[in-house]
Amino acid sequence: MVATHAQSALHIAHAHGLSQAGTLAEWARARADLGHGNPEHAAARLAPLVRAGPRQGHFGLWMMAVPCYVEAAVLAGHDVDADVEHLIGQYARWASLGADPQAPAVVLRCRAMVAGNEHSEDLFTAALARHEKVDSPYEHARTHLAYGMWLRRRRRPVEARTQLRRAVMGFDQCGADVWTEQADAELRAAGETPTAVPTHRSGTGPLTPLTPQQLRIAHSVAQGATNREVARQLSISTRTVEYHLRNIFTQLGVRSRVALARHLEPDLPPVHTGGQLP
Repeated sequence: MVATHAQSALHIAHAHGLSQAGTLAEWARARADLGHGNPEHAAARLAPLVRAGPRQGHFGLWMMAVPCYVEAAVLAGHDVDADVEHLIGQYARWASLGADPQAPAVVLRCRAMVAGNEHSEDLFTAALARHEKVDSPYEHARTHLAYGMWLRRRRRPVEARTQLRRAVMGFDQCGADVWTEQADAELRAAGETPTAVPTHRSGTGPLTPLTPQQLRIAHSVAQGATNREVARQLSISTRTVEYHLRNIFTQLGVRSRVALARHLEPDLPPVHTGGQLP
């Protein structure tokens, strides 16, 4: 879906000379590449944007692109050169102005990813400590993921699993399904045993192939919660609930909330509507 919308935006941007819209679309495509585990593609998309410098386009968009480019370049195995260090330095100077409360933690994450092994761990730890001071669950989860990946690649699976579990929970809280799946894949690669998926009592196979976030939404809706009530319970937008619910209906082969309730009925807790319990 991101690729389709971004391609449409790029087509319009190129046709009308809308450079800022084009930059934003390429940034969105690069973030999707990163989420799907394609850092090489992400780095290739972002390199022309960040190397041009903040004066060649919208300053704010350039600042958004820099951390993604640094992460993509490192994960793609590119050599960390003076240009990358300079980019991080520029981003750090902007972060020090206080315009974005989460930026100082992101700076530390970037520096952790490019530092030598003897310094990376301290920088990751410092980044996580900064995240604790601001409400930035998505970027906080990104740092947990980066740290967990770093630990796993240094054959420290037990410590990696701690960070990766937190990444999974953070992305799931944000409804960032692509990133949840990536963190979960890293967690399995670090030796985590997948939890069993509940099955129907009728023995028809797995209850769902859904993500943890989708399972929570499905069960809440099946018990009668409105989209707005689910959004409030999970601290996400109503639009996000609607998006997940469409996917849930498709994956379960149901067409209504009533059908969803019937589908999940064997797994739902009993609902007491009043009166005395026997």
